[in-house]
Amino acid sequence: MAKLLLPLKMGIKKENCMAIKLIAIDLDGTLLNTHHQISDNVQNVLQQAQRNNIHIILASGRPYSGIQPYLQQLALDKPGNYCISNNGSVIHDASNGNHLIDFLLDIDDYKKIYAQTEELDLSLHALGDNKIFTANKIIGFYTTHEAYLSNTLIHYVPMNEMPTNILFTKLMISSEENYLSSIIKKIPSSYFQQYTLVRSTPYFLEVLNKNANKGLAIQALAQQLDLHKYEIMCIGDQNNDLPMFDVAGTCIAMENATDELKSRATGVTSCNDTDGVARAIEKYAL
Repeated sequence: MAKLLLPLKMGIKKENCMAIKLIAIDLDGTLLNTHHQISDNVQNVLQQAQRNNIHIILASGRPYSGIQPYLQQLALDKPGNYCISNNGSVIHDASNGNHLIDFLLDIDDYKKIYAQTEELDLSLHALGDNKIFTANKIIGFYTTHEAYLSNTLIHYVPMNEMPTNILFTKLMISSEENYLSSIIKKIPSSYFQQYTLVRSTPYFLEVLNKNANKGLAIQALAQQLDLHKYEIMCIGDQNNDLPMFDVAGTCIAMENATDELKSRATGVTSCNDTDGVARAIEKYAL
């Protein structure tokens, strides 16, 4: 992994070696309820954690534009705070969205994946430069859904008109759950060797740079902040959160999480509509 260009934070106290010092939290299905809101109780507990000098890292599949409103709500949009977007493709300075480290895809990756999705009758869109690009003449429902959630505009650009020097944070293949599940089983092993593939929701399969995942991003931040694995807590609900469980000492799955994530968890908290994040932080970190 490339060297992370972050200001080193000094003076982290070590007298309580078992204390949680960093909490990484997924957004959709975890921090946010089904109305895409942070409840008052969850917000209060997160503010208490910040007063206890715990780093709160929002780690989402969304682009920065889709994370920013919640950074502002939680007062995490200040210098010295960080967030992780696009399933680990980018670590941002949370105060301004600047890339501190990123692992991206290029136009050749986009063309390769686009050709496969056309052949399999799947929708595809790409995220880059705070925009959503699609070469599909009929824009898919889930592309529109992603644009709504992430506060990002959709740009229809035919493949032969895409700039050759453009870079993408991720590519998103989408379809109905059952059809997408059947297609995933047919993906050649070479794709798993060349890219990071994650099922972030039942209707999205994300294609990322091979070095991009939430776990590697959290590990890079922890190294810079001089934190050990047992000082890290993570909370999630989908299998794209599994890499976080590899680098955290305390791994919490939501009640609404996948079975695989629950099987790897330290504990299971209540669902995202009953303040599961607040309950987990109160139990394990406060």
